Amino acid sequence: MRTENPAMCDWANWMEYDKWTQHEDGGRRFGHMTTNISECVNSVLKGTRNLPVTSLVKSTYGRLAQLFVVRGQTAEAQHGSGHEFCQALVKAIDRNLRDSRCFTVTLYDRHQSAYTVAETTPTGSFSLGSYRVSLKNHRCDCGHFQALHYPCCHAIACCAYSRLNWASYVHEVYRMSEVFNVYRQGFLPPIPEGLWPPYVGPTIIPDPNMRRAKEGRPKATRIRGSMDQSQENQPKRCGLCRQAGHTRRLSPAKTEWWRGCLDLMSSKIPRSHA
Repeated sequence: MRTENPAMCDWANWMEYDKWTQHEDGGRRFGHMTTNISECVNSVLKGTRNLPVTSLVKSTYGRLAQLFVVRGQTAEAQHGSGHEFCQALVKAIDRNLRDSRCFTVTLYDRHQSAYTVAETTPTGSFSLGSYRVSLKNHRCDCGHFQALHYPCCHAIACCAYSRLNWASYVHEVYRMSEVFNVYRQGFLPPIPEGLWPPYVGPTIIPDPNMRRAKEGRPKATRIRGSMDQSQENQPKRCGLCRQAGHTRRLSPAKTEWWRGCLDLMSSKIPRSHA
């Protein structure tokens, strides 16, 4: 970062490292350093954000109930069929098992479970790097063991070297029993509007000026930061050729493309039909 922009690096150093770096977060995020989790929930509730408050609450309640039922049935089926871990962990462990085949493991402390793992080429001609692994502390120099809370490829190589079960070093959150417990929460059906008790209170009238326009592009509600601010007095550029002074509709590149197509079509027309 300092090589690309020293000012950007100085700005980032003002923030605590555990707020924005994975190697200093203490493993609290399980490898999630972006907003992907919140975006998944946002996709579930897509289409309900512009509804009135009552309809918004009702739709959110119904969609979450449906999600819990579907995911709960899937988790219950996998748990009942004997799956010990979730499918995401199984795929990650299979990938780590394949990567650990070319590693050379050296045991340094049997009581503390301290190892060194050397990555070598498939022929074993030269080393690609060395890592320290502590199975007792669930740590590896690569950082994946302590960040993701399941054995990395180096830790799996150490388990295979000492004939240990790698499953004992996986966090409980990846077990299907824990996943199934998440979706065991039930939802009660909502009361029909005809059975609601009479309402006593003020009457809320929506402001018609706050309604969304039926025509035209909707106004963006995204909060823009300093990175979104464009340079002042910067001319707009064509979306096709990225040159200033014209738009995509009047782009010279588009005109030349159409002219080339017409010349190609005219050259293929027989002289008798020309």
